[in-house]
Order: sequence, then C-alpha cells, then structure tokens
Amino acid sequence: MIHEITNFINYLEESDIKNNTNIFLENLYLKEGLYVFLEKDDDELIIGDVLKVDKKTEKNNLYNEFMQRYSVTEMIRNKSLNSSEKIFIEIGSPFAISISGKGQKKGRIKKLQAAEAYFKATQKYIDSKEEQHVEWFENLKFYVRNKMFDFLDSLEEYKNPKDNFMFYFFIKKPEIKDYIGFYDKYLKTKVFLYDLKKDETHGISNDLNVFNVKKAFLKHKSATFDINYKITGEDAMKLYKFFRLQQKNKILPNPMPVFVDKNELTTEAVKFYKKDHKEIIEHLIDQKKDDLHNYYLIYFQNNLKGSRIVDLDFVPVFKHKLEKNIKIETIFNTSKKTIFFKKIETVFDFESIIVCKIFNNSLVQYSSKNNNFSLKYFDEIDNNPKYISSNTYIQIMKYRKAFYDFIYKSKHQAITNIMFQDIMQSSILDDIRHDEYKPDKKIHTKDIAIKEKLNIWFSLFNYFTHKKKTENMINKTELLFDRLKTIAKNSKERIRNEEEFAFASGQLIWKLLIQSESSNRTHAMLEPFLQKTDAELFKQAIARTYEIYKHKFTIYSTKYEFDKIMSEVMGIETETNIKTLVPLILAGYFAETIFKKKDNEDSENN
Repeated sequence: MIHEITNFINYLEESDIKNNTNIFLENLYLKEGLYVFLEKDDDELIIGDVLKVDKKTEKNNLYNEFMQRYSVTEMIRNKSLNSSEKIFIEIGSPFAISISGKGQKKGRIKKLQAAEAYFKATQKYIDSKEEQHVEWFENLKFYVRNKMFDFLDSLEEYKNPKDNFMFYFFIKKPEIKDYIGFYDKYLKTKVFLYDLKKDETHGISNDLNVFNVKKAFLKHKSATFDINYKITGEDAMKLYKFFRLQQKNKILPNPMPVFVDKNELTTEAVKFYKKDHKEIIEHLIDQKKDDLHNYYLIYFQNNLKGSRIVDLDFVPVFKHKLEKNIKIETIFNTSKKTIFFKKIETVFDFESIIVCKIFNNSLVQYSSKNNNFSLKYFDEIDNNPKYISSNTYIQIMKYRKAFYDFIYKSKHQAITNIMFQDIMQSSILDDIRHDEYKPDKKIHTKDIAIKEKLNIWFSLFNYFTHKKKTENMINKTELLFDRLKTIAKNSKERIRNEEEFAFASGQLIWKLLIQSESSNRTHAMLEPFLQKTDAELFKQAIARTYEIYKHKFTIYSTKYEFDKIMSEVMGIETETNIKTLVPLILAGYFAETIFKKKDNEDSENN
C-alpha cells in the first residue's frame, strides 16, 4: 500500500508542476497574523511587502505567495526546531522565522536565546556547499539578532497582541524550490514516531502507527516482534503529504481507493481526486466498461491520535452492479410519493435508498439542504435520544461494518439473512413503539416510515439467503389478503393454517384499535399483542380488546366480514410461538382493510 500511496503523491506532484494548479494549497488558509517579506538591500534585509491577515482577508497574489511559503515551512506538531522555549515553533526554515504574540511578550534576552537555539537546529539541514543558501541563512540570523525585535516593538497596533496572533518573516528571494529542498530534508527525519538517529535509514511512520505506551492492555503481548514495519524517510515524507491532503486540505475522498500498479487508473483517479468515492469509482468503471480490480481501500477518521486510518483492506474486485436486481414493491400504501420508484441496480443505489431508510437516516445521512450524503460507518454517532433511538443506535453499532464491507468491498456475504431479518423487525417494532398520533391532521408520525420498511423487508425477504426454496412475502401477502376476503364472505370457508391466522389477527387488531377515541391512539397500542408468545394468550388479548369496544359494533341479522373473521381467529387452535408470526401479523395490520365500513363505525382507513 505504501508503494501505491507514494505513486499517487508522485502523480499529484507531477500534475501540480505541469498544470501549475497548486493542488497542495487547496482549501488552506493563512492563520491570523502579520506576514512580512524580507528583501535584500545591499548586504542586509529590510522590510518589503506586508500583509495583515484576519478572518475577512480575501485571497490575492500576495496572500498566495505567503501561503506557498507557509505550506512548506509549517512544523509538525511537537517536532519544531525550538521546542524547549516554545517561542519559534510555528514554522522552520533557514529562510524564515515566526513568533507568536505570546512569544513576543517574553523578555528580549529569552527571545534572543531561543533564536540561537532555532538557528542551531536549522543549520543541521543546510548543505554548506550551497553558498547562496548559506548566505541567505546568515542574512536572516543578522536580521533577527539586530533588527526584528526592534521592528516588532515599534508596531503600535501590536503592543499587546493576542497570544495566538502570529508574526511571520520570509526572505522573498529564495524560490519555492529552495524552501521545499530544506523542508523535505526536515520531513524525512521528523515524520516518524521517533526521530531517526544518524546511522538509521528507516523508521516508524507517525501516520501509519501509534504506540500505546501508557495503555498496556492495547499492546500485542504475544507478538514475537516489537516493530512490524519500518520505512524510509522518502516514503514517510510522501505519506505525510498524503495524509495532509486528507486532513488539512480535505480534498481526498473518504473512503479512498489507491490502485495497485495501474498507472492509467491512478492517473484517472488523480483527475477526480476532489470528488467523492462514488463519483471516482463510477467514472473509472465508465472508462473501463468493466469491474475494478486490485486496489486498497482506506477509510480515514481525523480525530484520532497517530494514524488516522480506521479501516484498510485490499479489494481484489469491486462489483458495482448488484448480483440480483432489487425492486421495491409498494404493497403497503404510504399515500405519499416515495423514493422507491428509483431503480436499485448498484451498491450505491442500495446505500442511498435502502441503508438510509432502514437505519433511520443515521448511518447514511441524507441532507436535502445540500442534496448529499454523509457516511457514519466508523465515525462517532451521538447517542442522543432526541435524534436517535437506543434500538437504532445498537443496530448501527452491531451491523454497520457489515454494510460497509458489502457496499465498498463487494463482500456480499457480509450481510446475512438472519442479520437482515433482525434489523428490519427490530426497526419496525421500534417505530411502532415511538409512534405518535396527531388528531388535528389524523396522521401517525411513524406510519409512512413503518410501511416503507415493510415494503423493503418483504421485497428483500430472501435477498440475503442462499437457500434454493424461498418464500415470496410480497406474493404471500397478496394471496393472504385475497384468501381472507374469501373466508370473510363465505360461511363454509375456514382459516386453514397459522399464516392465515396471523394475517387475520393483524386485520382484527387494526379494526379494534381504531375504535379508540383516545387522543393518544398510536400504533404503539399494537405492541402488547406482539409481546405475546402463547397463541391462547394472544387470542385472549384480542378478545379483551373487543370487550372494550364491542359497543362500537352494530349487531346485524346476518354476519358480515368482521364477525366471521373474529369467530375464525378465536376458534383456531395452534401451539405456534406468536413471535414467529410477527411479520404476517404486521402485514395484516398495515395492509388495506378487508372490512366494510358500517353506519356508526370509525371512518378512518389506512
């Protein structure tokens, strides 16, 4: 993977030079401060262009010139050239120096001593054969020792600057390549967990590793080695630039594909490096007219210490198209235009439609304001009941890695049928539990969400199973609905099996519960029925509910649909665990009703 990342950075650097695009400066901004160019006047440096930067400063040519120099002098955290006094720690270069407002407030002697320490550390990286570099360095030392602090003290506006206000001084004459030459030498020794010693050529990358010295329980006690992999300073420098593009510039996709020995793919990926993962992959597939093969997939998380990689895997083949097409049937009518009219042909369709819905927009989050998606496969998720139920949170924590592998790594065995059944049933029951009724609008707050999930559940009921003989829940629901209408109208027809019993029970429960005149008439009233396991206790719960609302039903000389189905459900004997019948009970409850409306009955119909 390291080889592929260094190749990627090499391509970017070549493209940057060839097209003069300043890729490595994109999305970067100067810190609040005063930026000063030092120009040569005879043998001394004098003040040249000056730029004050605050949050309102707009970018221009001078701003970009300072940005170029700052980007190749910025010090790695805790790896500055003046760590002891912490005065000259922001940037490091033989051609530049900076000091913060806090450092400026220190005494003149202490600042001069810190400056000498800074020069001593800087000089280690200067090639004495580069006479021009040596001359510029001497010019800077002279200016700092004799002029810089007098200049700073003369600035009336900054007599008492804020601690984090910065003062930067750059010699203008050196070209950017001169600055870069020094910076690369610095990076090659400082981008390791521990600085390289003089006789060392390889080290441990700070971007790929983190030692948990103070956390013994995180150490690999049984390992036969202390260090698993060392790399050269050149490779470590490329890794640093790669992670800087991701963390500071924020122009790399997450997750990020890095191709193995495929120059043409890497070149194409470079062209689209600022797009998201989906756009890059779909563009490359469109170019190749085939599946993608052999690449590393990296997922970043920026709030980590040390390595910011939270998942890294090799993808031998990425299958963009789903192995089996998905069509979401709308057997449970939502009375609302939904996204299910869209074809679900690719894994990204599956992610944006199915995954977004079943995890309540908490794992894959869609923002209508920006018309984009954000992914939470590895990120922190706020477990605040105001935004997410405890059930949804638990389901995401249990299964999100499997969905990530299914979508992004083509590990289509990662999602199992048992897993899918658990997610769908628990999610629907959770929505039932949290449903609210709005009497003024005559709507249930979770009604649409429940029916959309039922449509997904039944349409994909066997999608993740490998059994040859499977049930078609969509057909079964339609057949049960028609069968129940036949039973209701024909005195000789009987409920013959537990499936018909479950569907009929759902229809009865809905018909009984809508008789309630409570302002809190929610789908949550269904939950006590679903908590039963014994069929007799389940039927008793239905009978007791009928006793409560029997005055709402008119007695007719001839039995009609409700009477017939009620007698059939009460009369059937079964030892089946009611928990196994939950999908069909839900189907009966949320399907269109078979019962005709009578004069004094509630007119609501779902």
